[in-house]
Amino acid sequence: MPNAHVQTNSDQRIDRYPSRVATVSEVIERQDPVLYRHWSKGAPLSRSDCEYYQSNGFVFLEEFFESDEVAVLQAETARLAQDTTVVGRDEAITEPGSRAVRSIFDIHDLSPVFSTFAKGARMADIARFLLDDDVYLHQSRLNYKPGFRGKEFYWHSDFETWHVEDGMPRMRAVSMSITLSENNEFNGPLILIPASHYSYLTCVGRTPEDHYKQSLKKQDYGIPDDD
Repeated sequence: MPNAHVQTNSDQRIDRYPSRVATVSEVIERQDPVLYRHWSKGAPLSRSDCEYYQSNGFVFLEEFFESDEVAVLQAETARLAQDTTVVGRDEAITEPGSRAVRSIFDIHDLSPVFSTFAKGARMADIARFLLDDDVYLHQSRLNYKPGFRGKEFYWHSDFETWHVEDGMPRMRAVSMSITLSENNEFNGPLILIPASHYSYLTCVGRTPEDHYKQSLKKQDYGIPDDD
C-alpha cells in the first residue's frame, strides 16, 4: 500500500497505531483519511457508493463481474483445490486437523486466471481512486472455508496484523473481495461492523516468532479480546 506522504526520519520512529505491547487493550481514533480523493464525475464509483464507503468502511458492488466471469473463477477455485502441485506448496494452508484446503496465498502468482482479475483495471482503478495513488498487491489469497468442517476466521482487523507483523505504517490500503458463493447466515458469511474503521482496537500479547505460520490456520494473537 502506498505511503500517505513522504516520510521523514521522525515519522518513521513514531508508531501511531501501537498494538501487542500492553497488558490491556484500548481504542485509538483513526488518524488517516478514509477517502483520499474527493468524488468527481468519471470516478469508478458513484457518489452514493463513496458516501457509503466513507460512513461504513465498506461498500458491496453487486453484479460487478458478469455471470460467465464468475463461473470461470468458480471453476478455477475447484481446480486449484485438487491440484497437488498447488496444495503441496507452502502457500496452501490446510484446516487444523485435516487436509482440506483453507486458503491459498499469493493466488495472483499461482493462478493466471486469478491474476487477470486481481490486476485488472476494474478493481485497480477503484483502489487507485480510493487511495489517490498508484497501488500494488500487498497480499492475495483464495479462502475456501469448507462446509461443516471448516474452522472460523475469528474477528480481527486486517490492518492491525499488517501493521504489527508486516510493518505497514498507515491506513492507506483497501481490502477487495470477490464473493464466489452466496453468503447466508447459516454458511459462515463474512460479517462486517459498520463504522468500525474509525477506531483502531489494540490487542494484547506479544507476537510469537514466525506467528504467521500458525495464525493462517487459527489466529490466537492479533484478535480483540472478548470484552
